[in-house]
Amino acid sequence: MKKIFSIAVLFCSFSFFGFSSESASRAFVEGCKSYSQGDWASAKFMLKKAVSYPENINPDAYYMLISAEVNDGDNKGALDDCNLYLETFPDSIYSPRITYQKGKVLFNLGEYDKSIITLSDFCHQYENDEMYSYALFYIGESLFAGYKYDDAKVIYQKIVDDYPESGKAPAAQYRIDTINQRSREEKLIYLLKQTGEEYLSAKEDYEKQLRLYNSESINNTRQRLVESQSRNEELERQVSDLEAQLAALRSEISNASAKKVDVDVPNPEPYDETQETLKKLKAKALEAQRILEEKNQ
Repeated sequence: MKKIFSIAVLFCSFSFFGFSSESASRAFVEGCKSYSQGDWASAKFMLKKAVSYPENINPDAYYMLISAEVNDGDNKGALDDCNLYLETFPDSIYSPRITYQKGKVLFNLGEYDKSIITLSDFCHQYENDEMYSYALFYIGESLFAGYKYDDAKVIYQKIVDDYPESGKAPAAQYRIDTINQRSREEKLIYLLKQTGEEYLSAKEDYEKQLRLYNSESINNTRQRLVESQSRNEELERQVSDLEAQLAALRSEISNASAKKVDVDVPNPEPYDETQETLKKLKAKALEAQRILEEKNQ
């Protein structure tokens, strides 16, 4: 009786294993299909299901899952899976890209200091990676978001100078122009304030001289009045000129914003578009599909 019971348990175990393997293969194949079609929500769902099976816990499946989460805007899920990936597969060929994705996701979540640290580590370790200029850009964006405009400008300038062919070069140049315009505006506002204060002081002095006009000798006061009036007119011209410059600069900034490079929607990034990567993933998906079809037959 015990022997028959043991055989039954063994048979059920084999049946369950076969069913689990078939379900795992099916989930992975469906996830790959949705991924190749750009259906990120479906790809994320199916790949999440796929990695719930032990046989699918591998760098390829998690790499596609993270890519699907990023493209679907699921930054929190992507960050969790990036951390899991880097802990589980530290020596994977995809580790550089996952490190980059983690830094970018941190930026999207508003974790600017953590994003800078992660992307700086990426740049130090993978200086020749094709995503290097993109990592620099998001370091600059994190600094810009933290109002560290001078530091951000240095990063943007490096992208423009050293990586002019990068997809982020136009956005970096736009940021440089924005920072320069901001600096000009701040300088004009400062000069306007200083000149305005000087103008008010000179005007007050002129009125004071005018009140003394009747109490002093005409010759002495008249000369001071002429000088004060001349100074007032000069300062008034300066104030008007600064106001005109400030208005022109603000108009220029407004026009530039209407035509600006869209830095909020990143240019297409080749993190999952390399031919070698896609070939490997497609080959694995096809192999899983072949095994699944053989089982069904």
